[in-house]
Amino acid sequence: MKVPKTLRPGGFLFRLITTKAMIYLLICRFFKLPKAFLLIKRLRMIDKYWSQEMVVNFVKTLGTKLPQDELCAPRVPDNYQPKVEVDPAYRLSEEEIKEFYENGFLKPFKVWEEEEMDEFGKKLLARRTEVNSVYGFVADRDRHLEMPEFMRMITHPAITERLAQLLGPDLLTWRSQIFYKPPGGGPVGWHQASTYMFEEGFEEPLIFPPDKSELFMLTVWIPADPATLENGCLKFIKGSLMNGIQWMRLGGDIGFHAVNYYPDYEVDPDSVIYAPMKRGEALIFSERTIHGSDPNVTDGNRLAFNFRIVAPETEVYPGNKKFHRSAQMGHIYDMSKWNAVSIRGEDKTGLNQTVPWQQYG
Repeated sequence: MKVPKTLRPGGFLFRLITTKAMIYLLICRFFKLPKAFLLIKRLRMIDKYWSQEMVVNFVKTLGTKLPQDELCAPRVPDNYQPKVEVDPAYRLSEEEIKEFYENGFLKPFKVWEEEEMDEFGKKLLARRTEVNSVYGFVADRDRHLEMPEFMRMITHPAITERLAQLLGPDLLTWRSQIFYKPPGGGPVGWHQASTYMFEEGFEEPLIFPPDKSELFMLTVWIPADPATLENGCLKFIKGSLMNGIQWMRLGGDIGFHAVNYYPDYEVDPDSVIYAPMKRGEALIFSERTIHGSDPNVTDGNRLAFNFRIVAPETEVYPGNKKFHRSAQMGHIYDMSKWNAVSIRGEDKTGLNQTVPWQQYG
């Protein structure tokens, strides 16, 4: 059932209801009332994970101002040396790692031949219209858990060895996503993520790193079609990784998936870096870097996919989460067939529901 516009984030009734609820939460906090006074589960979750700054700003702006995710920023590392030694063919220089922290991403690098990626892209485009065997409905998420060729592709050493130099020797992938931008496909607004609290409707984070001031997650973005300025390649705001999570205003015409919002900050055009890419290339970035893409103004597709990686010390979908409700996607995902997948090293922590990549690849 389609949600009325006034009840969507930024809509009048949404703002009215949520602002009243947040005022009540502030009253409970001020008088240090027992948690039992927060009768609604969602309000108890917000009380647990929202900082006072988040609640106050939300109320002061009548339900429009929120951070783009849980507030945090990485600290400057002590040095820019790789965290592990790898084959010289994949080794990152200290200058490249320093540029990663300054720009928020590593420059695109070649992994496959263009013809190989073209063939995989055709399979991926066909598969995305079929029922996802992991979740039981058509979904662009986590196709690596049902496509062996997808899993083998994301475990290529040209990728995993670069990731290890930034995150450490042991790596888990916890999500993949297909991004299909057809001819005329619209823009994706500036956005960033930390612990994916925004995705759960700001109720609770999806990932729990041991230290949010460290680099705890990376994303690998791979185009199956050439990604160009005309069809909406990735774009980044230089310096935004180290500046941490910024604020947004709910509403407007552009956003991300089912939620419309606009930045509550100025974007310096000189700080915007576009990242056109060829088939067969990959790009590694941090989701805390502000990123987006322009519309596709060509008559061809722009198909791409990504996957997200953490070290085993970061807990994903905590407490053996049975269902994940994605406010952005408008879906509820049954997690009974989901697994975190070890793509390098091993998981010795026992925090996650982890299997080796060979089980799928």
